[in-house]
Amino acid sequence: MYGDRLPWHRRVQFEAAHQILRSFHQLVNRLPFWEHGLGTPTVTRIQCRHSPLAGRRAVQISDLHLDRYLPRHDTILRRIGGLRPDWIFVTGDLLDSASGIPHLLRFLSRLRQLAPVFLTLGNHDHHSGVPVGLLAALADSHKLQLLVNQAVFVPLASGELGIIGLDDPSTHRADRRCIPPRVAGRFTVLLAHAPNVLDLLEARDAVDLILCGHSHGGQWRFPSIRPFWLPYGCRGRAEGHYIQNGHRLYINRGLGWSFLPIRWNCPPEIVLIEWVEAKPSRSRPKRNPA
Repeated sequence: MYGDRLPWHRRVQFEAAHQILRSFHQLVNRLPFWEHGLGTPTVTRIQCRHSPLAGRRAVQISDLHLDRYLPRHDTILRRIGGLRPDWIFVTGDLLDSASGIPHLLRFLSRLRQLAPVFLTLGNHDHHSGVPVGLLAALADSHKLQLLVNQAVFVPLASGELGIIGLDDPSTHRADRRCIPPRVAGRFTVLLAHAPNVLDLLEARDAVDLILCGHSHGGQWRFPSIRPFWLPYGCRGRAEGHYIQNGHRLYINRGLGWSFLPIRWNCPPEIVLIEWVEAKPSRSRPKRNPA
């Protein structure tokens, strides 16, 4: 997808939409604190089998859209702290405008006190008016690891954890060339903002788990009806697990909101990844020689 630029009419459409949304977010943020359906995040547990990581755990959150700090952000921090993660992954849409920087850093600094934090960028981050270089400098100064088409490795007693952060796939900034080759004993997590990252990867790419957000789960859900709104880059994927070309993707519903500060039948989500022992391979019994 890297180098496959968006058509000019799409770029104009997205830029106009983000400018309108940014102005609307700033207006809502000046109103008294009113929100609906964002106060109590659910915790979804997913399991991965990899013996060198057995007993370790990580938390993924997404779509913070954190332009003002509210009591619910303290609730989120307490919930995450209670899960005792070894690592924390944040998959983009950190903020909507430059005015959100102090609020975002307040939250991320407290998050960093719980565990090492790895971040990727989303479409709203690129349209926030905050240069990527400034976001990278702020992340570095607060001991956060912002990964923009980069990979890092965490050594373990046996094997290692690989963490890849792709730039936003929905704006065609992701570059899969940063995906390292497969290494014995390594478990590789790929962080990206939008679900269309699944269409970018090839079967040969050494990725064990993909984590993303972007969809907000549809944000407004009605029983027995598919989400009637999903942003560009979802390809119809709203939430939960998807498998394609042997790659496992989990889409997080996120913590924030878009258009209106309302979630309906679509609670915000924290994902807990737990690693367990790999299943022993079944070997065929040896036959006695005749």
